[in-house]
Amino acid sequence: MTQSFRKVAALWAVALGSAAAAARVEPAAAQAVDCPVSHAQLKTALSTAADADSTGLNNNFWGVVVNRTGQVCAVAYSGATAGSQWLLSRQIAAAKAFTANGLSLDGGPISTAMLYPWVQPSPSGGNPLFGLNAGNPVSSEDAYDGDYSAFGTESDPMIGKRVGGTITFGGGLGLYRGVKAIGGLGLSGDTACADHSTAWRTRTLLGKTPSSGDDRLTFGATSGHPHCPNDGGSRGVTPASS
Repeated sequence: MTQSFRKVAALWAVALGSAAAAARVEPAAAQAVDCPVSHAQLKTALSTAADADSTGLNNNFWGVVVNRTGQVCAVAYSGATAGSQWLLSRQIAAAKAFTANGLSLDGGPISTAMLYPWVQPSPSGGNPLFGLNAGNPVSSEDAYDGDYSAFGTESDPMIGKRVGGTITFGGGLGLYRGVKAIGGLGLSGDTACADHSTAWRTRTLLGKTPSSGDDRLTFGATSGHPHCPNDGGSRGVTPASS
């Protein structure tokens, strides 16, 4: 091998190594920039809201935010550790955020709690959105992949991924800047009503409440969301149904 050939080979090795290193950059870092809130903001608002809300079972929560494209961009929990709240709720919170973001439009927020009466079966054969909860199935590979020790941190393995999922009970809200939809928030860890109530508090603390539209929960045996244990004083509920 000639000396000139060795130099060319060395240069190619350096170039290929640089390209490989660039390819190994985690997409989460890039996607986090596009997030409506930071991890610290979500963590603080979620913990404050959870402490203030006295509805439900007094459990801790997982909170997940997706950006407008549906990618998870912030994950946090309200308890002392990742094991202080139901592990299953991490994935459910992500699906709630995905659902609320995916159905909310500029000036037209839709909460996951609003979907409940529209998806129930009925004697006539089903409501207009019966079967909606089977749409956009969760990507289990994205939801459950990664190191457990990173769950709920700035480097949560879900960040940068579209986990998907469709949830049709309380806990998911659209995030807004005025009338403009900018993402979704999902909470899970307690009753569906407590999830909604605490999500409502969390969104308010984040300053991402829509300036128009109404995505409050309406209680009703056949025309609204069912009541939950200890749901008196729930936030984000229509006055007539509270």
